[in-house]
Amino acid sequence: MKRIRALTSNSEYSALVLSMLFLAYSPVALAQQTVVVANASVDTTSLTQSELRQIFTGHKQYWSNGEKIHVVVLEDVHTLHKAFCRENLQMFPYQLSRLWDQLTYSGQGVTPTRVSSQEALLKMIESTAGTIGYADIDKVKNEKIIKVREQ
Repeated sequence: MKRIRALTSNSEYSALVLSMLFLAYSPVALAQQTVVVANASVDTTSLTQSELRQIFTGHKQYWSNGEKIHVVVLEDVHTLHKAFCRENLQMFPYQLSRLWDQLTYSGQGVTPTRVSSQEALLKMIESTAGTIGYADIDKVKNEKIIKVREQ
């Protein structure tokens, strides 16, 4: 049986504590770097958190100019998707998927397009009118950033 040696110095202990804190708070840090992005055709420049949630849960399906909203998201297992759901929508990815399934099966809405990478998500947003999604701010180049207000 392997033995784990005791931490012998304060610096080793400090390093361990710091690494544990980093791991514990990394989704929060990731969510803070996440921005909501939209196609250039979208005339909205900001949304409240409530409006953002309505869009991503399928309850708001048209922009103010009447254009259909197309939602694009990453796969449920993607770290950025998990952080976006928790921090911006205040729900878990599985809860969001259930809402989409209910809307789709009842005929009241359409499931968002799911992609496997941020690059694919941004490409779809750039090429499809009325599209909204999210991405790491470092990945955003030509897409329109939508500011999210508290209320």
